[in-house]
Amino acid sequence: MKDSEVAPVILEARGITKSFGGHEALRGVDLAAHRGDVVAVIGPSGSGKSTFLRCLNFLEKPSGGQVILDGEIFAAADFSGRSHQHRGRLIKLRRRVGMVFQSFNLWPHRTALGNVMEGLTQVLNMPASEAKERAQELLNKVGLASHAGHYPAQLSGGQQQRVAIARTLATEPEVLLFDEPTSALDPELVGEVLSVIQALAREGRTMLVVTHEIGFARDVATKVVFMADGAVQERGSPEDVLRQSQSPTLRAFLSRFRQER
Repeated sequence: MKDSEVAPVILEARGITKSFGGHEALRGVDLAAHRGDVVAVIGPSGSGKSTFLRCLNFLEKPSGGQVILDGEIFAAADFSGRSHQHRGRLIKLRRRVGMVFQSFNLWPHRTALGNVMEGLTQVLNMPASEAKERAQELLNKVGLASHAGHYPAQLSGGQQQRVAIARTLATEPEVLLFDEPTSALDPELVGEVLSVIQALAREGRTMLVVTHEIGFARDVATKVVFMADGAVQERGSPEDVLRQSQSPTLRAFLSRFRQER
């Protein structure tokens, strides 16, 4: 694993808040990811993990705070309007900070190849022949080269998620966000998706992964963040957070999680 302490910070969240009506979903969340970090974000359901992840590329507009990507500041207060300039900045942010969703979000009427080509042709304006070649390479990367012509309905959940990962990689994001990428999968399919994410970690990709897979957090993550009640309660190395924490809230969560498994 890459030594995150000597690598520069690529993505930082400062004081991120989010309210839905009278409910305060996020209460001043701070986080810094260095280049090459794999940050596992864990916590009970309803703790704000997925909301926080979506705020990092403004798929969910924060109520307050800042997201800083490689020195460029995206402040919640700057995006209250709908100007063309704001829209252009958000498109740029989302290209640089890619998201993989738990529910795959593939185009049902496009093949695996077509789904991966979409970002190449529509976002990067790549010629179709070049996009096809690149998309085939990405499908090969996630172990699905032989399934290029299959539609989502013809693929297992694990295969669909691997296509979704390939599609996100197509625009060459600097940071990858994974929102519970295995939660919609049957247990026997979880490993194939985690193996792809682990391979990306070995490449030195910067990733934030909201997950309930504690084993993955222990073995692959460089940092673990524990969220509860819309705030970060614990952060540190996997050893510190998962094995040595003295936090009663975290220890209760890990104990409950193990019992459920």
